[in-house]
Amino acid sequence: MHSLGRLVLLVNDYDTAIAFYRDKLEMEVYADLPVGQQRYVHLRLPEQPSMGVWLLQALTQAQRDRVGDQTGGQPVGVFYTDDVVRDHARFAARGVRFTKEPVHEASAVYAHFIDLYGNEFVLVQMKQ
Repeated sequence: MHSLGRLVLLVNDYDTAIAFYRDKLEMEVYADLPVGQQRYVHLRLPEQPSMGVWLLQALTQAQRDRVGDQTGGQPVGVFYTDDVVRDHARFAARGVRFTKEPVHEASAVYAHFIDLYGNEFVLVQMKQ
């Protein structure tokens, strides 16, 4: 192995999820391919085109039950930044809900936020 391509997130609706990740978190749609009843939607950060999020619409009841809680209440992913305070303010102004405001530790600054389904992410700035 040499790289990780996508994290998979179950969603209830493709277009609503795309709007959240694009409009609030500044991700871009890399691929949106219809395949039968499914769509393969890949989002990425413009600064890191090789890594991103694959949105997959929940089709079964078991999958729908897991939307927003795929990790049992633990964070589903980590986004790195060079300025947590700046990005916290920018995302909060766009309606992103933070569950933990910026915390300053010796080695990092971090904040926790949730997506439109309740999946928790960590925004991290490593200190040098």
